Amino acid sequence: MATPIKILLFEDTLTTRSEVLEALKTNLTEQAGSVIPFAAGQFEEAAEQRQQMYEARLESILTNPPYSSATLIVADRDLSKSQDAGFAGLSVNAVASVARKLAIPLCSYARQPNVDDYDWRGRWEEGHIVVKFADGVAELARRAVVAARGFAEIAEGLPVVLADKTRNSSAKILASLLGKPEYAEKIALYSVGDQSRLSEILAKPKQAEQKMGHFLGYWLWDSLLRYPGLLVNEVAAGSYLNIGIDDFREPSVRLLFDQAIYRGPFADTKKPQWWRGMLDDIVSHEDCNDGLEFARKKAKPTAVGSQCCVDPSKPAGYYCIISQKPVSLQNSKGGLSWFPRGADLTRISLPMLEEYGPWLGA
Repeated sequence: MATPIKILLFEDTLTTRSEVLEALKTNLTEQAGSVIPFAAGQFEEAAEQRQQMYEARLESILTNPPYSSATLIVADRDLSKSQDAGFAGLSVNAVASVARKLAIPLCSYARQPNVDDYDWRGRWEEGHIVVKFADGVAELARRAVVAARGFAEIAEGLPVVLADKTRNSSAKILASLLGKPEYAEKIALYSVGDQSRLSEILAKPKQAEQKMGHFLGYWLWDSLLRYPGLLVNEVAAGSYLNIGIDDFREPSVRLLFDQAIYRGPFADTKKPQWWRGMLDDIVSHEDCNDGLEFARKKAKPTAVGSQCCVDPSKPAGYYCIISQKPVSLQNSKGGLSWFPRGADLTRISLPMLEEYGPWLGA
């Protein structure tokens, strides 16, 4: 990667700061970049600057060395104990406001209170990456570095992609960045209201590439990689292929579909995803009716099909976004207003719909 990654860490508890800092460094390695803990005391502010709102002060600090040109900000949700250079009671909201203005991606976590509630937001928060502190500092840091690398990859590839003026839509730009220009129309099906920001970004040359990378990165993380359709996670892949999840996890079976693994920005070796269209190509090339027939033929004769989490007597085929389990068409509902149009494998099981329906706009 041409440009080294720089991660800024906002954490007001010294012990936790030390733990997270070391974990981020371990996952990043010195060759790939650096991690800098926020310490405003290192930055000289005039007396009148210290009288300004936190957002104005942070904006000035984060646009000057050593904090300038950050790839990603990692922050604790609760920074109220901060006494750093007069930033008493700092919150992640102030940090998020400045991050948006400067087009710096933000990744946050919660130690306490209501950790479970905040972790749940990680599956729904848009334009703000939430990582789970409950999974441990090592896993938190690993996921944060996956995010940082993803945004860095996008920033590195953008200049070449934008040089081609025929790539005049966000879908075409993202498809080219992913090395799949033929998927531009399918990616466009994941478009949301924020797509209107494209014209705004392109109309303002200053910081255009940085803002474009910020926009595309969140779109990829929040939409294409979150809602199974064009891309599928492990559970969704097994369900779609009609292979039971335990059998799909078998190395010999997994290897059959290795060519379809997603290797673009935010690719995570511990939480892989697959291109659905390439899965289809692999199965059809072997003249098999589905993935189960292919797996039995090539790797595991005893492999079983994917079962619906509501009624195991029915084959699954789809993915419940709430329970994160395989589900059948008959026992689920899709097409909710907040689902991207391209996420045709994403559904909600009927029991989850009954429990959460009033809050899901169903």
